[in-house]
Amino acid sequence: MFLVLVQPACAGLYTDSCGMVWTDTCVPFERDNETAYYEELAASFAPIADNLTEAPDLGNLSWSDAFSEMCTYMEERYAFTEWRGVDWDLLYATYAPGIADAEKSQDAAAYYRTLREFASAIPDGHVIIFSPDDFGAKYADIGGGYGFAVARLDSGEVIATYVADGSDAEKAGIRFGDEVVSWNGRPVGEAIDATSIIWAPVKPSTTEGILLQKQRFLTRAPVGAGVTVGIAAPEDSAPRTVNLTGAEDGYDTLIRTSIFLGREANDVEAGTGAELKAMISNDTVTCRPLSGGIVYIAIYEEAYDAYQPFRAAVKDAIAKDAPGIVIDLRFNRGGDDNLGSALAAWFVDRPVFYEYGTSYDPGTGEFPVLWESWTQPRPDRYMGPVAVLVSPYTISTGEGLPKVFAGSGTGAIVSWYGTNGAFGIVSPGPVLPPGIMTAFPAGASLDENGRIQVDSNASMIGGVAPTVRVPLDADTLARAMAGEDVQLTYAVEWLEAQAKNGTVPAATEAAPGCVVPLAAVAVLMIWYGRR
Repeated sequence: MFLVLVQPACAGLYTDSCGMVWTDTCVPFERDNETAYYEELAASFAPIADNLTEAPDLGNLSWSDAFSEMCTYMEERYAFTEWRGVDWDLLYATYAPGIADAEKSQDAAAYYRTLREFASAIPDGHVIIFSPDDFGAKYADIGGGYGFAVARLDSGEVIATYVADGSDAEKAGIRFGDEVVSWNGRPVGEAIDATSIIWAPVKPSTTEGILLQKQRFLTRAPVGAGVTVGIAAPEDSAPRTVNLTGAEDGYDTLIRTSIFLGREANDVEAGTGAELKAMISNDTVTCRPLSGGIVYIAIYEEAYDAYQPFRAAVKDAIAKDAPGIVIDLRFNRGGDDNLGSALAAWFVDRPVFYEYGTSYDPGTGEFPVLWESWTQPRPDRYMGPVAVLVSPYTISTGEGLPKVFAGSGTGAIVSWYGTNGAFGIVSPGPVLPPGIMTAFPAGASLDENGRIQVDSNASMIGGVAPTVRVPLDADTLARAMAGEDVQLTYAVEWLEAQAKNGTVPAATEAAPGCVVPLAAVAVLMIWYGRR
């Protein structure tokens, strides 16, 4: 076993008491010995290892009893109850009757739907209810589309951003840019706010992430359901009313609106993070040249084997004197937390405190700090400007590199939206009947002052916000729907401006991190793909 336990120059709040100190998170990946690294991860849990137990399998209980046991288990171990203001008693009282009703009628679809509603009521992308079989509930709820999609602009207007060829919406005269003012007789803003997003494939954790998904799901409904839409087309002097009926379309409007994240993808039918990644790329890291010698590197997860190709891509950019690098994390599903720190090390110019990681100790009922990690600049690091692309699908460890950049003043974070805001340490939760899986964060990432970082708070403020926010207006959306990766365009323009001005952002101050996986999470990662 190789343990990196050298004390940093300035010991932190918990250095002397935690189980592991990584003074340089690149070391385990530079060493390229995955077995030794996982031994280190296991060693970091040594202070609580004797108290750890497997999550219970509640599959033999009734639906109601299993739900009650799950709530009790999560209330005891959830790391963000106070931070997010979660009222467990209220949650149980709200959703237990629905579970009981579903059990009485043996309606598996209603049972699973209620579980998803329960999870959605906790604005944490790491609180997960998942089953390979949704018992037909998803199709019953959102299998129909109205033939068009909408988005709210920076100005506050809600416009049609996509109209399907041959759809009833097109036949009714709805066109791109038409302003939607009402939905079933209520102001469209109120209708968006009331929209359920329990079928969002990557659950949002912040206000803007939630708003994005609510807009996407507004135009979804059961097949055959009707809607009355108030339209104020630019050339009209008064709103007009359009009546539409939900039609089966293979989730077309959802597929089309994922273009706002830089790529079309059937994210709703991707039941897991791994499935979503497979729709986007077969590789963990991809690289290609852009105009003017700029290098584009996309990272889809922080798997152990991602470091070497990423390192090779950065070193190749250095060798070719690339004037800038774009790092695309928009569909990054997370993974190993130390790897998020190690990737950032290729761009910072001084040591950056990454995190203290905590985890629930069943023996004491506390959340002790188990590890400390630092981002150390590589001696042969890239010194040019870097632009990082993020989205609400940038979740978990994927938020680590952006957080380092935001805290250290390195490069720019370019996007329409900030990251997900779910940075905690995920553990498998109880298994519910009939084989429904759960997970939730039983640990948190703390900054150098011992405060929770990145995870959204009770006001749903969190994640990493863009430092270069792409305008969300009719022009940028029209360009996106025509096939342009508008966010990438803005990133390249920012890099070109740095080269033209001869400015390279310098790191000034530290920040953040995300999390290390329990060995027990390995099974969970197969179906969800989290750290």
